Amino acid sequence: MRFRGTASTLGGLVLVAAMSITGCAGNPESVRPEHSLAQPDINQQDPTALRDGGDLRVPIDALPSNFNPKQVDGARVVTYQLAEAILPSAFLDTADGVPAVNRNFFDSIELVSTDPQVVRYVIAEQAVWSNGRSLSWLDLRGHWAALNGTDTGYEVNNHVGYQDVAQVERGATDKEAILTFAKPFADWQGLFRPLVPVEVTENAEAFNKSWLDGPAVTSGPFEVASIDTTAKVVTLRRNAQWWATPATLDRVIFRVLAPAARADELANGGIDLYPIGGDIDLFTRAKSIPGVEIRQATERRAGQLTFNGAAGSRLADERLRIAVAQAIDPQQVTDVVVGPIAPGTEAVGNHIVPPGYAGYQDNSATLPFDQDAAKTALDGLGWVLDGATRAKDGERLNLRFVVQATPTGRAVSGVIAEQLAQVGIGTTVESVPVDRFQSSYLQPGNFDLIAFEWTKSPYPISHDRPVFQEPVGAKAGNNFGRVSVPGIQELYDRAIAEFDTTQRDELANEIDVLAWKYAHHLPLYPESGAYAVRADLANYGARGLGAYGFAQAGFMQ
Repeated sequence: MRFRGTASTLGGLVLVAAMSITGCAGNPESVRPEHSLAQPDINQQDPTALRDGGDLRVPIDALPSNFNPKQVDGARVVTYQLAEAILPSAFLDTADGVPAVNRNFFDSIELVSTDPQVVRYVIAEQAVWSNGRSLSWLDLRGHWAALNGTDTGYEVNNHVGYQDVAQVERGATDKEAILTFAKPFADWQGLFRPLVPVEVTENAEAFNKSWLDGPAVTSGPFEVASIDTTAKVVTLRRNAQWWATPATLDRVIFRVLAPAARADELANGGIDLYPIGGDIDLFTRAKSIPGVEIRQATERRAGQLTFNGAAGSRLADERLRIAVAQAIDPQQVTDVVVGPIAPGTEAVGNHIVPPGYAGYQDNSATLPFDQDAAKTALDGLGWVLDGATRAKDGERLNLRFVVQATPTGRAVSGVIAEQLAQVGIGTTVESVPVDRFQSSYLQPGNFDLIAFEWTKSPYPISHDRPVFQEPVGAKAGNNFGRVSVPGIQELYDRAIAEFDTTQRDELANEIDVLAWKYAHHLPLYPESGAYAVRADLANYGARGLGAYGFAQAGFMQ
């Protein structure tokens, strides 16, 4: 989808997005896609035809609190953006979402056998780290040892897959690693994406803290030039020691910039693009900026609502959690947040498999929107109407609802708060700073309800297992709501070990049905996948299911 900047606007849409829950506004014909949203919209050009040099300036929400993408505090979108430019990865996603061997770092990666499962990695001879050390099998072994869960001192975001590997051995040379699995792991192509160096994994202290201020040892088409924590800017420069095709750009500059300031900054030439998401104001502004176009492609990103089901919390009561879920209509949320930008978009109906993927099935009928059922359940639980809000034993049913202080956050909270009010549930909405959202609210479980967007993976089953991890003390993986779902771990064990795609899809949908039954969290809307982009920027923009592509990005002659 591509819209050229013009002087026209869609006046009044900000108010509609923020206040209405009755559908989309504006003229649908004005936002009709011009190309298949299944494909990236990046102004694809031969990199050799682009202008050599230049800076790509990318706005981000916050600097990483830890630059190690495998550490629990570092597992954020921005660290994975950086990682594609400055760290190796075993595989990269192609435009159709299918992973391909990253041949800048690996000559070959092959599944040698399935019983036992053995995978051989042959590292490119010329691949080296920024400190001059060759990439070797020791890097893969160190990465596995840190992430496999045997040493609990490593504060790891995700053990999945690594915990199923029995050993990592040297092959014929230091450039060959042989992984032997103790249990089958069908998503083995998701391992070492990205790969961190042995200098980071050699002990837990290094893993947890050595990259707090920035990555010290890197390898990629770019390297770190500077990190300015005062200005909140990370600057990458072209790596002069890069052995593969040189990057077209001189620099990639990541700058913390509030969403509300991004349209003005793009218009004034301070940045080169911004994500629109569900922000109708940013969408409208983009259409009026000369030399800017809107690019759009389907992404693996979706909004959802997490319930705090931790012991002692209000929504630990499964029956109450289910009643709250049934009071909310995800389609109305979708109509408001995404409808004006992508008319006709349907709400997400699956916790595991993203829409558009083979195996996707809408299982939302398992826990349908039904406010009458919600009211009946609340009555049965003793929460009776007392004025506008329900009460029980003298206590009001009021939930703390945390969202990011963005137009999308405000729109989502406005719709959901109104829907909950219709069944007598009160909410206290807290719009919190984006840079504190994860560390101060999401991770510690400081909420009753919290809305945010998940970025999905080409390996949805193994990627999402930490979302349903059984909480043990303070450790809950990505199960931020700490909701336990009986039987789900056994289904995950089966699905992760299943190589037959049809059977894996069936198991994924069994997992999803359980997630609906227990109201683990509530899927809402698919991201719009829309970006406002300088029209002369090539090979970058709405990447869809593909890689970011920093090395190929550049500007037209």
